[in-house]
Amino acid sequence: MNGPAHWLLLDAGNSALKWVLMTLDGRVGPAFGSMRNAPPAELTPALVREWTDRARVPVRAAYGCGVAAPVLMRSVEQAVQKVFALPVHWFETQPRFAHEGVVLRNGYRDSAQLGVDRWHSLIAARAAHPDRSLVVVTAGTATTVDGVTGDGSFVGGAIAPGVRLMYEALARGTANLPFASGQMVAYPDNTDDAIASGVLGSQLGLIERFVRNFRNENGDPMVVLTGGYAVLLAPYVGAGTALPSAVREENLVLRGVFLRACATVATAPQDATGSSQ
Repeated sequence: MNGPAHWLLLDAGNSALKWVLMTLDGRVGPAFGSMRNAPPAELTPALVREWTDRARVPVRAAYGCGVAAPVLMRSVEQAVQKVFALPVHWFETQPRFAHEGVVLRNGYRDSAQLGVDRWHSLIAARAAHPDRSLVVVTAGTATTVDGVTGDGSFVGGAIAPGVRLMYEALARGTANLPFASGQMVAYPDNTDDAIASGVLGSQLGLIERFVRNFRNENGDPMVVLTGGYAVLLAPYVGAGTALPSAVREENLVLRGVFLRACATVATAPQDATGSSQ
C-alpha cells in the first residue's frame, strides 16, 4: 500500500455503521460508506469484504464512537483487526473538549450520560460554526435537539422518537392506520397526508419550542440539521419559516471523531522518531 497515511473513522449508530478513511491532515480518502446493522455473524464478514475491496491505502489507526449494542461493536472490532491489523480506539463522552481553539463544555448533570454520538456531533458543529449559538438537530433513529451557547457551553437537549419510529409506532399500534407515504400539508384530507403531517409537524414543533426557549436566554441560534431524516425536515426550516437561521451539515459524528483523534494524537507521548505512541 502506497500513499499518505490514513485514519479509519467509525460511527457505530443504532441503525447503521458509517465509516470514512481520512488522511491525517483532514482530507477524505478513497473509502466512505455505511452498512446497516446486521447479526454479528453477517456483519463482520461483510465489513471485511467491503474494506478489503476498497481500502487500499496505509491505515495508521482506527478511531470511533458508538451507541450500537456491544456485540455489534465487537463485530466491528473483529473486522478492523482482520483487515487492518489494528485495534479500535472507541472514544467516550467528555466533561470538556478543547483543541486548537475549539472549546465545548458538557453541561449534563452526569457528563458521561450524554450519548457519545451527540457529543461528537456537537464538537463538529462547534468547530464548523465557532462563536455561534447553535441548536443542533440530529434526525436519525431518534431525533435529538441540543443547545450550545456562543461561548461553547452545551446547556442540554431533548430526545424524541425519530421520524421512522413515529411512523412505525402508528402502523404497529393501531388496527387501521398504515405505514404512511403521504406529504406534510396544512390541512390533510386523506390518511397518508394526515399521518405525515402529524409526524413531521411533531418533529418541527419540538424543534421550534426548543429554539424559542433557547433564544430567550441565549440569543438567536443557528439551527444545524443533520442525520438521515434531516432531508424531510429541511424544507420547513430556514428562510420564510419560524426557524429562519438554518444550515444542513453532513456526517457530524465522523467529523467530531476526526477532531477527537487530532486532539488525542496532539497530546500523546512521542517516541524517539517523533511518532505518536
